[in-house]
Order: sequence, then structure tokens, then C-alpha cells
Amino acid sequence: MNRDIALRLYLDKIETAIAVHPLASEPVLQSFEVIKRIGQENAELISEELGARGLPSLDELGRLQVRHGFSWVRLHRKRKKVRNKLHLEV
Repeated sequence: MNRDIALRLYLDKIETAIAVHPLASEPVLQSFEVIKRIGQENAELISEELGARGLPSLDELGRLQVRHGFSWVRLHRKRKKVRNKLHLEV
């Protein structure tokens, strides 16, 4: 099998793993948007809005980051390496 084809298939697997990763879930992404919009300094206001919208709490987000952060970073590093080998923009 051609090297580029094998790399593209591997890149597709990595992209799929990123897409289904817990840190890429819609509720988590929405939670991070709330935090970004309000600002990290106001934890009480953030917690109220997250609760009102039924999104993961700050504690839950922290646990998710501790539990899944390493795999998230590892997947993005792998994607970057493969994209570099294929001479694609990172």
C-alpha cells in the first residue's frame, strides 16, 4: 500500500477519535463557550449559567480534563505529525 494512502487512512482514524472524544462533546464545548464569554474570574456566575443550561459543572469539567486530557493531547500530537508527513497545513 502506498505510504500516503496509509497515512491518510491513519489520519482519518485519528480525526474520528478526536471527533468522538469526551472533550469534543457538544455539552463540553458549550460549557467552554460559557466560560470564555463570561470570563474565568467569575466562577459563581459561570456555575449558575452552566446549571441553568444543563451543562457540565465546573467540577465535572475539571474531572473530564484530568481523566481525558492526556489522550486529547496525544491525539492532537499524532494528527500534527501525520499532517506534517503528508505536507498538509497543521
